[in-house]
Amino acid sequence: MGADLVAIAAGAFLGALVVGSAGFAFAIVVTGIWIYVLPPAEVVLLAAICATLLHALSVWRFRRDIDYPRLWPFVAGGVLGVPLGVLALRELDAAVFRQLFGAFMIAYSAYTLTRPRLPALRLAPRPARAADGLVGWVSGMMGGLAMLHGALPAIWCGLRGWDKRESRLVFQPYILFTGALVMLAVGLNLEVDARRVALSFAVALPALAAGLWLGMRVFDWISEARFQRLVLGLVLISGAALLL
Repeated sequence: MGADLVAIAAGAFLGALVVGSAGFAFAIVVTGIWIYVLPPAEVVLLAAICATLLHALSVWRFRRDIDYPRLWPFVAGGVLGVPLGVLALRELDAAVFRQLFGAFMIAYSAYTLTRPRLPALRLAPRPARAADGLVGWVSGMMGGLAMLHGALPAIWCGLRGWDKRESRLVFQPYILFTGALVMLAVGLNLEVDARRVALSFAVALPALAAGLWLGMRVFDWISEARFQRLVLGLVLISGAALLL
């Protein structure tokens, strides 16, 4: 059991480090570690609890700087998209969807990492809001279908030409909001050992705090170019993980 708790703490630290430095991809990181020491249902529940806490703390730090007029089209789209994604669970094969989206993530990130920086999209205000809302809607559906509501907004913010801070002030509040909405819509209808989940969370909590603190320091220090490479690298790794 001691080794299992070490693995839980290590996964929590690495996941929080990623959230602190890049703002997304917590579930992808921790699942690759926790799946060896916890049942799948408990991995999902523990990851959901930890991710919500991390995103809430991260967003709270930036709360005074959030550009709500820029954020609201994404959130409005997510509100409409999440229920459709949840309904689609009855009709679509979520595993096939994850693999298709994983292949797209790999192709996009690999191309962008090996090519010069793509020119930023320059859109008039109304088309820009409509496009942002569409991205929020599609991402909300992907969240309701397969908990994949973070990658597309991160990619889109980069395509819009926003810097690391502008991007994070959009996609991380969006991930927090839609993640909570997905959990509310789907419900926590899982059979878990509540005592083991509570013990795992107690072990993970100090590691989460340490990882988030260090990740925030990395975010403040890292350059724009390195931040973009970090995001693209995480998109690539996330896509590869979806194909496994």
